[in-house]
Amino acid sequence: MPMPNKNTPTVRRILKEAKELSEPDRDIHAAPTEDNLFEWHFIIRGPPSSPYEDGYYHGRINLPSNYPLAPPSFRFLQDSGRFDVNKEICLSISNFHVEEWLPAWGIRTALVALRSFMATEANGAVGSIDGVPDETKREIARKSREFKCSTCGGQRNYELLCATTEGSSTNEPQIEASVVYKSVEQQSGNNSGKYSRSIENGSDRGVSTQQIEQTSQGICRNKLTVFVSVLVAIWAVRFLF
Repeated sequence: MPMPNKNTPTVRRILKEAKELSEPDRDIHAAPTEDNLFEWHFIIRGPPSSPYEDGYYHGRINLPSNYPLAPPSFRFLQDSGRFDVNKEICLSISNFHVEEWLPAWGIRTALVALRSFMATEANGAVGSIDGVPDETKREIARKSREFKCSTCGGQRNYELLCATTEGSSTNEPQIEASVVYKSVEQQSGNNSGKYSRSIENGSDRGVSTQQIEQTSQGICRNKLTVFVSVLVAIWAVRFLF
């Protein structure tokens, strides 16, 4: 597949994310395939304190041609005991819910949310599996590290993830799924102009807790300003009449 035009906002954004995701991370590995910038493969370590915590899970991401204006799709390429194999997963950060996606999010944010979501109940969601015993999930997790993907050079999951993290640790803040979902509600009123600016600025590291706190503080200040303005108006009316 020929290399896409690097001067488009979509390609610049994808290349920027690929560079940032090449940095060491003990829980997440993601990179575009050699022949398609819009197809990525990922490995996530199972979420802690769950039946999946010893697992290394391999999957595929497909980016739309207008990314990041539209969300990616996700599927797992191996058994996990939690998701169907090679079936797109319904998430609020996936192509099943385009209306909830924010262009300021990126692949890392989505994978952190997916990792957290893995520890929740399936509840019949598309692409999810119900009723798998925890002991079966633990057995699948123990075997998962040996999975080999031909697209990724036939290396085992364990080798691919550890190759980028040996002797290092990540400083990436862990964004829980609940924080990501909360930020959707807080920012769903943003207009498309703000979305466009986020693309040009290359903002793809997700919504941090500090940003959420700053937004909340700004809302409180706005409410206080309105309240004071109303009091001043009432006082002025009483004074004049």
